[in-house]
Amino acid sequence: MWSEPRDAALVYEMMERISLIEGLVSGRQRDAFLADMSLPHALALHFPVLGETASKLSKSFRAEVPGVEWQKVINLRHLIAHEYRLIDHAELWRLCFDEVSQLKAALPDLPPPATIF
Repeated sequence: MWSEPRDAALVYEMMERISLIEGLVSGRQRDAFLADMSLPHALALHFPVLGETASKLSKSFRAEVPGVEWQKVINLRHLIAHEYRLIDHAELWRLCFDEVSQLKAALPDLPPPATIF
């Protein structure tokens, strides 16, 4: 699985980003979250990073983690970066609890830190 050392570093980066996403939504109520415009915009900025990082993973790694719709993760990055007027913050909220949690569960355990960097 870790045939390319860079993949482990990229997964580490994705896990850090997922942690930041979880921190933004954890313990918050949907309607209150969406009413505060700074929080949804902050949340939206994390998805392009996830998508960009996913696009850098090797094809062999992505093939070994079939439970993730990689192209969907990558495409969301393009949508937010290029079609920002179309961002649906309620949909991003849903993604946090459905897709992001599935992504986190599907990613393999990381090797020891000394072997990543």
